[in-house]
Amino acid sequence: MSTETAQVPTPQQIRKHVHRMWGAVAESWGVHADHVEQRSELVTRLMIEAVGPTPGDEVLELACGAGGLGLAIADSVAPGGRVVLSDAAPQMVEIAAARASRRAGKGGTTAAVSARVIDLEQIDLPDASFDIVVCREGLMFALDPVKAASEIARVLRPGGRVAVTVWGPRDRNPWLGVLADAVQEHTGSPVPPAGFPGPFALGADGALAQVLASAALENVRVKEVPVPTHDASFEDYWDLRTDLAGPLKRILGTLPPEDLAAIREKVRSRLARYQTTDGLRIPGVAYVSSARRPDDAHPSRTPAD
Repeated sequence: MSTETAQVPTPQQIRKHVHRMWGAVAESWGVHADHVEQRSELVTRLMIEAVGPTPGDEVLELACGAGGLGLAIADSVAPGGRVVLSDAAPQMVEIAAARASRRAGKGGTTAAVSARVIDLEQIDLPDASFDIVVCREGLMFALDPVKAASEIARVLRPGGRVAVTVWGPRDRNPWLGVLADAVQEHTGSPVPPAGFPGPFALGADGALAQVLASAALENVRVKEVPVPTHDASFEDYWDLRTDLAGPLKRILGTLPPEDLAAIREKVRSRLARYQTTDGLRIPGVAYVSSARRPDDAHPSRTPAD
């Protein structure tokens, strides 16, 4: 085997790297959970409307992060329903479980809420286990999103509903795209690295619909949704984005102070156009998709790598 070939990471190595990457920023996602939910308020509402949760429904949230979407659904499936919050990063699952526990302690819901470690590309649960599966801003980080979609279809009951949200194109999401571009230009390395999934991996026109249709899901609908960000100052923007951006935080943490300062000033300059009297208001676009498993479908697990 040549040295060049030996240096190419395997799919499983890439998956482990991505899982570790999100585990490393899990604490920050817990700290900023309220901000994330405020930013995602419209997307969350549209996803919940799309799947129409009712009392007794069993719900799986994939790539849950701090678990905000699943917790928002929990009240709708009570009494008698359950929500499973899941993420491939154990650290995220711990945070989601803690938030669920605090909510239950305050009398938040009568639905059963649990949390467990699950890789959305290989869901370790039986066929036809859930009425609803949701995944907010997670499917684009799957190394094989088609396989993940097949797994979603497999664990849905006949007639089950799914809602998925991903970010739109990089150039239409300058709140993150500008930062990623500046890091890429300064380091000379692509962000994300070649072969690695990233936040805009499913941003191309029709990409998300094609992935869901590949899993034999039907009634696939995709809606473009504006998701602007608002930060009181550039300093707030920088601190928050670099704290939450899993793919970038590790890179920035390895740079010398002078390189980090140069990137920061480049980002500040490029975002100046979005400065308003009450801070930075930067546009963003997400795609909210819904679909259902056919009543007579029988999806099966795809072979593991």
